[in-house]
Amino acid sequence: MPRSRGWGIVVFVLGILSTIQTVIVNTIGFADADTNSAFACGHQWLTCNGQIIPSLVSWQTLIEYSHRINVPILTALLLVTAIMGSWRYRKWPEIPILSAISIFFVLLEAFLGAIAVVWSEPPAVIATHFGVSLLAFSSVLLLTINIARIEAVREASLKSGRPLPIRKPLPNRSYRWWAWLSGPYIYIAMYVGAYISSSSTGGLFRGIPVPDESPSAPHHALLLDWLHRSLAGVLLVWVIVLFVRAVEMRHERRDLLFASSFALGFTVLQAFSGLLLVATHVSLPAFLIHVSVVTGLFGSLCFLAMQTLPPTKGKPVEEESAFVGAGTGSRA
Repeated sequence: MPRSRGWGIVVFVLGILSTIQTVIVNTIGFADADTNSAFACGHQWLTCNGQIIPSLVSWQTLIEYSHRINVPILTALLLVTAIMGSWRYRKWPEIPILSAISIFFVLLEAFLGAIAVVWSEPPAVIATHFGVSLLAFSSVLLLTINIARIEAVREASLKSGRPLPIRKPLPNRSYRWWAWLSGPYIYIAMYVGAYISSSSTGGLFRGIPVPDESPSAPHHALLLDWLHRSLAGVLLVWVIVLFVRAVEMRHERRDLLFASSFALGFTVLQAFSGLLLVATHVSLPAFLIHVSVVTGLFGSLCFLAMQTLPPTKGKPVEEESAFVGAGTGSRA
């Protein structure tokens, strides 16, 4: 957390609020999809059943309407965070780039959601919507984390009078490939899982821990079950390798050990939450637990990958920020 006063803490708090709001939007969206509430407002957007403020005749309508009103709140929070952050930390390339990526994915998520409401979309498109929602969360999370890290580095740079990097050099460059390739891999695994959920195939899954559905189960349930569990098994091995190699670099890069520990923890939880899904035949609580764990796993792997990038530095001592008013006594 930034220790400086003034606009540094303001931008950081806005980033925290944007991250929390992204979680709220995604969680309601996951519940929206699992409870088939997407069309509780009809095939209309922006209105809900022909009304700006609808009559909440059912809990499905409440879920869908709550999802709709939370999206513009997130958009407004993120825009303010991105504008202020990009100005204050304009000497650091991470913040303007992550701000642009965050806004892009949040707007794309809203656009795909609107399309899904106006037209009944196939499972493949709904799965894409799920993937974009996780990209939106991860980019907002990385934006907030980097704001905190840069603010801390700025403080240290002001004290030392020389520029300090936000990341240390990577002792083993091959680790960067392992970290970055984990992103596309888990995205494929998540897409398969989202496709299974949106096609209502998950409720047909049987067998703990090994699938034991009948080969004649509808919608190729046995094949999809084996595919999804196999992808999850390979992911577990992959993350274990990331963790073990991070342990070897723990003295030079404790941040990599921290991120890989989170990734390993989320991967283990993902396996157990997946078994819970099968045992409860995709109950809503089990589904929300599973997608929440997957969200945390994806975010931790994205952070791990970003930490393998080459170091970047800002100016050691910058001029007073334009955001800092007279009499605040805070440093830029």
